Amino acid sequence: MTTETAGNLELRPYQSAAIQSLREGVRTGHKRQILAAPTGSGKTVCAAHLMQEAAKKYSRAVFVCDRVALVDQTSAVFDTYEIPHGVIQGDHWRAKPWERIQVASAQTLARRGWKSDEINLIVVDECHTLYKGVTDFIERHPEVLVVGLTATPFSKGLGRIFSNVVNVATTDQLVKEGFLVPIKVYAGVAADMAGAKTKFDGEWAEEEMEKRGLTIVGDVVSEWIAKTTQHFGGPVKTIVFSATVAHGEELCRRFNDAGFNFQQVSYKDGNDENRRKLIEEFRKPDSEIMGLVSCEALAKGFDVPDIKCGVFARPYRKSLSGHIQQLGRVMRPYPGKDFALCLDHSGNFLRFMGDMQEVFAQGVSSLSDKEYDAKVRKEPDEKEKKKFACGACHFVMGYAAHCPACGWERPKARSEVKEVGGEMHEVRMDGPAANLPTWAQDRTSVLRQLCGLALERKRGDEAAARKFVLAQHKEILGAWPPRDFNVQDVEMPQPALVKRVQHNLIRYAKRRAA
Repeated sequence: MTTETAGNLELRPYQSAAIQSLREGVRTGHKRQILAAPTGSGKTVCAAHLMQEAAKKYSRAVFVCDRVALVDQTSAVFDTYEIPHGVIQGDHWRAKPWERIQVASAQTLARRGWKSDEINLIVVDECHTLYKGVTDFIERHPEVLVVGLTATPFSKGLGRIFSNVVNVATTDQLVKEGFLVPIKVYAGVAADMAGAKTKFDGEWAEEEMEKRGLTIVGDVVSEWIAKTTQHFGGPVKTIVFSATVAHGEELCRRFNDAGFNFQQVSYKDGNDENRRKLIEEFRKPDSEIMGLVSCEALAKGFDVPDIKCGVFARPYRKSLSGHIQQLGRVMRPYPGKDFALCLDHSGNFLRFMGDMQEVFAQGVSSLSDKEYDAKVRKEPDEKEKKKFACGACHFVMGYAAHCPACGWERPKARSEVKEVGGEMHEVRMDGPAANLPTWAQDRTSVLRQLCGLALERKRGDEAAARKFVLAQHKEILGAWPPRDFNVQDVEMPQPALVKRVQHNLIRYAKRRAA
């Protein structure tokens, strides 16, 4: 873990490696780089290190927040490490324009303009949100070093601003190492978005989400009561993502009618001070507020580690980044927090499952990898829900045979037998790939065999073996592995599997040579 004693900033090994990669990028000519890292990886701590280094050199640096709620949070982190700084945001009490290090809100910078052309370093938090005032300044000043921070570098246009991506760590790695907690997901009643109108950006129209979301508020509250009682023995600190502000108001009313103190954070807060006091109260371990409800205001960067439950009621049609950003609010570790309970009333977990698993396993190392936020995902139908969710408690169990939450056993899949060229193959109805040969039917065995084959081929290089297993599992079974690479859990690969892998590698080599 990062040591957080006052003034002493000790980076985790992967954070140190990321800083070194940024420096190497500068040496090779990249003045605008993205530090891509999952929620909980310590991007703000990395930024604090950069600010400390800038202060030692008497350089001027600005940390830009895209949410007013994050200004105080970032300022508090800088205080932890005794970094003298000022704040540029409204009439903030900490306005100290003489300080070389500043924490600024993008909105205030847009209104006031950038007062100094002597800035040496700009760190842009949540840089996938492109603010014109920020990007215009960056483009006018190519001599300034710029580091963008984000867990989801998927936005169109980032490649125009930034020329290099440094990938810090993957979500799966951070969960495995204890820097994030695993999630337990239940697919609750979701708003029916079939046929809903869309906006210019391809997402559903606000009025459509609001109207359809209001039909399930009772289910949201009752499910929260039932599942928190089941897993924690009673209510726990919760964050709720509503479809719209009006939807959030109704959810708050229903939670409060049921006897639980839920408050909303939105543009209706009145002023920044009211919101600041609300969030400060919620941060307390013994807070009187049981839950905060937000449409978008708390979806990015908001850090309250003792949140144990997330309720997801804002459906996304295209935005994987929106889904991952929301999920990141509940995965931070805290003493006594073994997992995060996720109640999905949006359909997002089923809608984005494949891409989410891919990003969590591999991370993002290029701005042109995939257009994760550009494609419309198909709506999960009843068949999809039955494929992934427990038939008894609705726990999202993937392809497991038994539900880990309640023990429900998946019914045996119907199968058809086809004769093709003298070979018989079973067509499985419960998996992503059709016409799997007999040797590939036992998915757990396939994974173990791939682990064994990977260690052999990669001569014990675990990092290379892990990538090998991910790629071959996806190629053979059409899905990412249900668990991580494990050097202790291997099987001797069957000749049929070895032959298939060899075929995949030859085909891949031919594609690259073409």
